[in-house]
Amino acid sequence: MVNKKQVRRKFILLAVLILFSSGLYIYARVFAKAWDSGLALTYPVALRILGRSGASLLGMAVSATLIAVVSLAFQTITENRVLTPSMLGFDSVFLATQSLLVYFAASVGFMARVFANPYGNFFVTTGIMLIISMLMYGLMLRKDKNHIIFLLLFGLILSSIVQSFTNYIEVLLDPQQFQQLKAVTTVSVTNMNERIILLAAPAMVLLTLLFVRRSREFDVMLLGENNAKSLGVPYTRQVNQTLFLIAFGMAVTTALIGPLTFLGLLAVNIARELFKTYRHAILFWGSILTSILFLVLGQGIVELLRYAAPVTVLIDLAGGAYMIILIMKEHKL
Repeated sequence: MVNKKQVRRKFILLAVLILFSSGLYIYARVFAKAWDSGLALTYPVALRILGRSGASLLGMAVSATLIAVVSLAFQTITENRVLTPSMLGFDSVFLATQSLLVYFAASVGFMARVFANPYGNFFVTTGIMLIISMLMYGLMLRKDKNHIIFLLLFGLILSSIVQSFTNYIEVLLDPQQFQQLKAVTTVSVTNMNERIILLAAPAMVLLTLLFVRRSREFDVMLLGENNAKSLGVPYTRQVNQTLFLIAFGMAVTTALIGPLTFLGLLAVNIARELFKTYRHAILFWGSILTSILFLVLGQGIVELLRYAAPVTVLIDLAGGAYMIILIMKEHKL
């Protein structure tokens, strides 16, 4: 039995820590920088910086939420708590798609207009990523969803191939096209694509609600394919629909802040340890809060350290170490 009072207290604790982290981030971004540089922090200037900081916080919350829900759902359908979609090359598909859009934009007028428009670019990129991801990962997961070594090798090889293809496309671009490509693909937590936040936020709310509504089906799917089918869950349909939603969520978050390979792994597994339950209705919200906390707190620390190291490096370092611990703990190697 789940102790509802303890769960509620943990949710409240995580929420308080997120508020503290947000305050730390705003302090580091606004006041600490002004004092260090000796600038006069007037009210209009502070208000403008706070507005930008609010947009950045919203973008981080949207991305962290999407990463958390898709990672938990992906671990459920693959029946493995070590894997996340980012490890299997979803991010590489985004880079390849953007490169192709830039390459063909020079010869096709319609493509040029699509690439120049942030919303058109977002929809086209998301659609292409959905198609490619469904084709590749749908076939792969049906065959070897439990073979962690195969899946990790597949992700590594796919990322290498797509990166080589992207580098080849970049060689064919003229300097102006190359600059356009880098402006779109070099998004990160500190250089997020704020123009699509208004599209990403509703998509995040919709995806989160869809995943949470399927919590009971996910609980049953943890018992395995045969048991889930015998209990009345349309397993194959659920996996296909979940994979579609995962691809969509990864497309949105990658377009918004770029790749964060190990954030989902950290958030989901720490939420499992924190709440000690298999119930997805609790794990989804716990993973979301944990993911937001890590990303906002990490970025606040980076701001205080004057960008001595990007937050992605800190998350990847912690996530990579935690992944090794998980693999050794579960005797996968």
